[in-house]
Amino acid sequence: MRTLIFFLLSFAVYGINTESIHPFTDINGRTLQAKFIEAGPDFVKIEWKGQVFDLPFSSLNAETKALTRLLARTAQARKSSGELDKWTDKQGRTIEAKFLKLDGDKLILNWNGKVVSLPLEMFDSKSQELARSLVKDQVPAPVPANSSVKINLDGKLNLNLEYPWQNTSGQTANGTFVELSKTTLKISMSRGSREVDIPVDSLNKDSLALAKKLQVLASAEQKKLATLAKKRKAMKVAAVTEADLEIEHDFTNASGQVVKAQFVEADDKMVSLLMARRSKTPFKLAWTSFADESVVKLEALRRKRVEVDNAKPKIIPAKGNRLSYYGSGKYKGYNTVFEEDGYAVGVPSTGNSLNIFVKQEAVEDGVSAGPLGILRMSVGFGNSYTDRTNPERPRRRTRGIKSFDVSPEPSTERDEIKLTGKFTNDGTFEYNIRMTRKGLEFWSRIKDSSGEDWPTSHSVGMSFKGTVPKVKDMAMNQIKGVIGDGAFYAQPVEGKTVKLPFGDSWVELMKNVKRGALTNLKSFEAKGTPYDPMRIVVTPFVKDMKLEYSRTYSYMYPLQGISLRYTSLEKRTEIPRNRALKINLLPK
Repeated sequence: MRTLIFFLLSFAVYGINTESIHPFTDINGRTLQAKFIEAGPDFVKIEWKGQVFDLPFSSLNAETKALTRLLARTAQARKSSGELDKWTDKQGRTIEAKFLKLDGDKLILNWNGKVVSLPLEMFDSKSQELARSLVKDQVPAPVPANSSVKINLDGKLNLNLEYPWQNTSGQTANGTFVELSKTTLKISMSRGSREVDIPVDSLNKDSLALAKKLQVLASAEQKKLATLAKKRKAMKVAAVTEADLEIEHDFTNASGQVVKAQFVEADDKMVSLLMARRSKTPFKLAWTSFADESVVKLEALRRKRVEVDNAKPKIIPAKGNRLSYYGSGKYKGYNTVFEEDGYAVGVPSTGNSLNIFVKQEAVEDGVSAGPLGILRMSVGFGNSYTDRTNPERPRRRTRGIKSFDVSPEPSTERDEIKLTGKFTNDGTFEYNIRMTRKGLEFWSRIKDSSGEDWPTSHSVGMSFKGTVPKVKDMAMNQIKGVIGDGAFYAQPVEGKTVKLPFGDSWVELMKNVKRGALTNLKSFEAKGTPYDPMRIVVTPFVKDMKLEYSRTYSYMYPLQGISLRYTSLEKRTEIPRNRALKINLLPK
């Protein structure tokens, strides 16, 4: 275990490849060698032997949980910062590549997986300026393993400074302190772009002592922030305009130093500022680090930001395989939102799926609803093919979107959306979603490019989300209070309706279900306490179509979620309009 902890700490310092195969081990010692896809609040999605599975965090051992968090944060950091930049030469030719370094008069790039060295002078002035700015923004190289780092624990410590954190083998990770628990030290690295958890028992004596001292400072800071938050809300501030949010201001810290920066956003703990001429990434400072006059100015800007975001959400333009979307406010991240009294539907910028929210106040104690309600279900257009690069080990993969033909403007008034575009293999797609007061309809079609060796199969996939977010920390008597009479009801094409109560185990439930009964359904319904005041009914077209269920192999209870897949038996590249899948969202 100690070897793996040092291995993870080394990843934290030197970086981790989210595209590689990693070991995912459960609490019983079973290991899958799989590719990380994404992580949610209570699961990790992996690709194993061409199939995609959701693994509950509660089923994973401690080392795998740490690895998963690191993978998720690495993926998010790369997504938010953008790995690829556009480089244009003096003849107007452009490539997309990742900046590595500037070595004298040579620009070193990672282009399509290959490291290339090109003369800087061959690029236009804008690309040369970009290269020089990226040099300034690069994070300094990490301290090598086994180097000796001494910290004056009797000197003045600062929660905003980066410190070198060492384990007992001398490996070092530089980052700012976030929090300390009995088992884990959380630090922020790469200018706040990712957080890393370090096991407490792996820290050397000095780093552990430093963490404890900073935790005392952090506790005192929290009390100051709570007091200051109440004071700020009662402040009388000068009027500012929307234009003030787009320019830089002088802000003074508690030591009298002045920084010129643009206000981005703020919560009750931190203020985000941007120095555009130095970096494209905002940095954060605690409210308590500012002088009184700057606190007043920042509070005025914060109120104006809230007012502007609520009145006129920022619009992020379409780019590549992303639709345009709301960049702020209640509908942040979505291109299309459709709201009714009991539910809301959001189509995100990815364009190939949507989320269904039920308007409820909370899932359980301590877990609040989002601005659209509680996410209960996701629906997406699925496209897969068999990769036969290695004939002895064919793998099932997902066909990605390369671009959209047209991006509709973000809207809350739209009730039907049609999206067309190209896949990465230059095949084409057409996705249709119709939204009404009673529910949703989905139909679609795809076409592979001429000469495609690996044909694409099309489907509409559905995922009912877990109904108890904190299930791993709860006893069954607590869980029962949350799920109440909640259950799934599956109606096979042949046979009686199968009831799947959330609190019963899959092992016991399947003892009374005829083999294969749930692989061809004519309806599927979710209802009961977790979904009140709504019930969700999935209605397929039975003739020449198929609706089947699946669940992650490690799920023990229906309350952890379930997936459905709708396909055509006649033509695997189309969900015809006259056989559209219907999902009804009905009052209880």
